[in-house]
Amino acid sequence: MKKIIKKNLVIIGTSTTAIHVYNFVNEYGLYNVTGFAVDREYIKERTFLGLPIFAIDEIEEKIDKNKDLLFIAMLWNRLNADRRKVYEQLKIKGFSFANIISPTAKVRGKLEGDNCWIHDYVIIQNDAIIGTNVAMMAFTLIGAHCEIGSHCFFGAKSTVGGGCKIGEQTFVGINATIFDDRIVGRKC
Repeated sequence: MKKIIKKNLVIIGTSTTAIHVYNFVNEYGLYNVTGFAVDREYIKERTFLGLPIFAIDEIEEKIDKNKDLLFIAMLWNRLNADRRKVYEQLKIKGFSFANIISPTAKVRGKLEGDNCWIHDYVIIQNDAIIGTNVAMMAFTLIGAHCEIGSHCFFGAKSTVGGGCKIGEQTFVGINATIFDDRIVGRKC
C-alpha cells in the first residue's frame, strides 16, 4: 500500500478560529500542521497548541514556499477585509494557500481559488463558481449556476439558490436564503 504524504500547513492566526481550523484539519487528516503565524506584536508565547508560533514577517525563513501551504484562519470581521488584506499581502510574496474541504462536503461546482474553507455537509452544485478566500460554514448550500465572489463568508445553513451572484467581500449570515437569480453587490 502506498503511503500518502500530507503537505505541511501553517495556520495564520491564534484565535478561536485558528483552534477550530486546527481541530478540523487534524480530525480529517487533511494536512500536517507545523505551526501558527501572527503579526509580531501579537506573539505572547512561543507555542500555541504545542506548535511553534512564527512572526509573519519571518515566515519565509521558517517554511519552504515551494512545498508548504498557508491557511488564514480569520472569519468575517470588517466584511472580510482583514482576511483579504492578510491573504493579498502573503500572496504577493509568493506563498501558496490550502483549501480546507471537509470530506462530507459535495463540491460539484468549480473552486477557482485557494484559501477556501468548505465546512461539513456543504453542497456546491453543478456549474457554481466559487472565488478565492471564501469561507462556507456547515450545511451551506450553493445552487447550480451561482457565482460567489472572492473573500466572502457564509454562515451555517445559509442557502444561495440557483443563478444568484454574490459580490466579493460579502457576508451571508446563519440561515440566510438568497434565491431567484438575485445579485448581491460587493461588501454587503
